[in-house]
This record gives sequence, C-alpha cells and structure tokens, in this order.
Amino acid sequence: MQQEKRFWLALGMYAVLGMLAWAVMSSDPIDFGGGQISFRGLTLVILGFFAARTVLSWRAARIRDESEPQE
Repeated sequence: MQQEKRFWLALGMYAVLGMLAWAVMSSDPIDFGGGQISFRGLTLVILGFFAARTVLSWRAARIRDESEPQE
C-alpha cells in the first residue's frame, strides 16, 4: 500500500510541476529538431516522459507482485 501512495504522490507532483511550468515559463519558440517548439512545451514533454516512465514502472512492479507465488 505504501508503494501506491508514493505513486499517486509522484503523479501529483508531476501535475504541480506541469502547472508551474505552464504559469511561469515563456511560450517563445526555440529551434528544436528542424522545427520549433516553445520552451514551455518542451518542458511539459519532458515532464510527461517522466510521468509515463513512473506509470510504466509502477505497473511493472504490480505485475511482478501478482505473478509471484503466494506463500
């Protein structure tokens, strides 16, 4: 149960960081990969990557726990 609380806390913190990035950072475009993306957008993409990685890691741990034989 402790792991689930930590998971939801981490997702909440990613959401707070995303809101802060949206409110504070500039939406001026920067050149990136042959195109343009705003600094704010790039930051949100990186935060989204970490959030997705957290979800996948949590889900993998749950699957491992379910597949272990119960004693």
